[in-house]
Amino acid sequence: MKKLKVLVVTLPERGHYHPLLGPVAELVRRGHEVVVAATCDVADELRAAGVDRIAIPPGAPPPSTALRGEELARVLVDPPRLADWIRELLVEAPRRGVEPLRAILREVQPDVVAIDTMAYDAAIAAELAGVPWVGWATSLNPVVADDTDSQLVRTLRALDGERQAVFADHGLAARFRVSDVLSPRGTAVFATEALVGPAFGGVVDETVHLVGPSLGGRRGGERVDLGFVGDRAVVYASFGSQAWYQPARFARLAAACARFDLALVAPMGRHVDQLELLPRVHGFVTHGGANSVMEACAFGVPMLVAPICNDQPHAAAFVERAGAGLAVDLETASDATLDCMLRLDCSAVRESYARDGSVGAADLVEHAR
Repeated sequence: MKKLKVLVVTLPERGHYHPLLGPVAELVRRGHEVVVAATCDVADELRAAGVDRIAIPPGAPPPSTALRGEELARVLVDPPRLADWIRELLVEAPRRGVEPLRAILREVQPDVVAIDTMAYDAAIAAELAGVPWVGWATSLNPVVADDTDSQLVRTLRALDGERQAVFADHGLAARFRVSDVLSPRGTAVFATEALVGPAFGGVVDETVHLVGPSLGGRRGGERVDLGFVGDRAVVYASFGSQAWYQPARFARLAAACARFDLALVAPMGRHVDQLELLPRVHGFVTHGGANSVMEACAFGVPMLVAPICNDQPHAAAFVERAGAGLAVDLETASDATLDCMLRLDCSAVRESYARDGSVGAADLVEHAR
């Protein structure tokens, strides 16, 4: 096959660029030239993750640190402020990002563009340049059923006119599935039918492809010393790289683990090597971020999914229906729920995650030409 020049566009957060690293490495392995772009300066993080070619607009600022930790936790439980934050991410930021990405496209001259499906500005820039683009989803949104209801779905329904206007301002139309824009040439979702298959709502668009997990690339993070564990079962609890400030949740979990004589690993904002840690734990308490769910499924680790906001309730529903975990409210769940989690058998989902989703995501890029 002809060697391609591929531009990959990511949002500047670990939860967004981590699942794209495997497909990037797979394209490079096949001999294609790959450049990774973002409209905020995450060049150091991308280089540390193994990306060799990076395109960031001159003068691009780093991602804001204003909404992290305790401040972000306040926003996430305040529906009007959360809706404003979502509007900034999916309306205002894409409007600002189109021209910088058009400049990157002119510089790189790619044959194909692969985008994080929340990077609306990248879809617009590719369409305006006449370059085919495919989607690499960093959530499970493209396989959410039409009748799904959640706070995020309601918020986006209210914003839909403005989202469409971002595209219409450039003479374009878009198809959305929750917060993701779908490519007519295909969108890869890093999951399997065992988690989100037809019995649970299924794939709702023929252009959406379940390719399996994306675990490649260098994720980095601290290695966790489990020397303190002894003979106890280990519960790992993490609520993501942004929404990690959850002191009440961690206190509740610590008390429950103490009563059951379980060891608790809780990074609370520190970046740990989750791929190295998960094979060594017996259960995972998570907010339901798509990466965390994907990685837990890949290692067959049963989950307690305690959503905080956005697409996390969708992930919780998929996990519970597939038998890979339990959806819980940590404010009201009984301590015994921990024991139930440890007894779950996730082998069927784990076996389905044995395939490499990076291959399917790379195939979409090759077929886009």
